[in-house]
Amino acid sequence: MEFKCEEKESSEDYSSYLLSTVNEVLKNGELIVYPTETLYGLGANPFREGIKEKIRRVKNAPSDKKISIAYSSLEHASEFMELPELAWDLGKEFLPGPLSLVVDTPEGTEGIRIPDHPLAQAVIEDFGPITSTSANLHGRPDPIDVDTAKIQLDGKVKLYLKCGPCRYKKASTVVKVNDDIELIREGLISEEKIGDAVGL
Repeated sequence: MEFKCEEKESSEDYSSYLLSTVNEVLKNGELIVYPTETLYGLGANPFREGIKEKIRRVKNAPSDKKISIAYSSLEHASEFMELPELAWDLGKEFLPGPLSLVVDTPEGTEGIRIPDHPLAQAVIEDFGPITSTSANLHGRPDPIDVDTAKIQLDGKVKLYLKCGPCRYKKASTVVKVNDDIELIREGLISEEKIGDAVGL
């Protein structure tokens, strides 16, 4: 199933019918492909038992591949885990936007993404947190548009939200944050800008 939509001015501009359809798919443990400012993401209910294993199978990804979670804001993420001070500092500078934070929790490391796209925000505001991982097969071309994702994942995803090419067409920067900062992957935001933001 595919919904064609435009990138609206606000998360409040999407129809209740669209959001209720997405909500129903996610509640049933199915997968969606949704737009972000960087790449199209593969979304599901992150708290459903076995869902991350399902996503790894769909992506043909290694069993140890981490699956991040998308929230509407850092304040939203802080309802689920304690965030270090440096995470808040980076959030003030770059979020929502193309930065993923990895933090330690009692259950292990957790990836946090705050997408800067009104439809992604609308889905999260309506449903709650969703998984955040690129909507492609492991090691295959980045899903800069929904068709790239569909070619790779067709038959494995219940709902595609088609909103045109992604704004940046490049993956987010990934940073591990505790008492210090460790760059895991340099993406749209450079290591220098990360350091400048926190005075390192």
